[in-house]
Amino acid sequence: MARAFYRGYRSTRVCRLHIMREDGNFAGRQGLCGVPGWAGRRSDPIILDPMPLVPPAGLSWCPACVGKLAERRGLLAGWAAEMAGAR
Repeated sequence: MARAFYRGYRSTRVCRLHIMREDGNFAGRQGLCGVPGWAGRRSDPIILDPMPLVPPAGLSWCPACVGKLAERRGLLAGWAAEMAGAR
């Protein structure tokens, strides 16, 4: 089951919900897109475990994280074919 996170401070720059990397370098501490998920000087990450079906109000999914998770789960080729046919 996947986990998601966003930065704890709220500003116009915090708008994405990232999916947590669970393997490799920085497992449990970084998004699949490479965004840091560890505590910073001004904020701690807010971790949602399990990953929600929809992002919390004011946030949207990180497209890179969603694409990478889809690839890992074998869904990317099907989504690409579906989008190619939906003109």
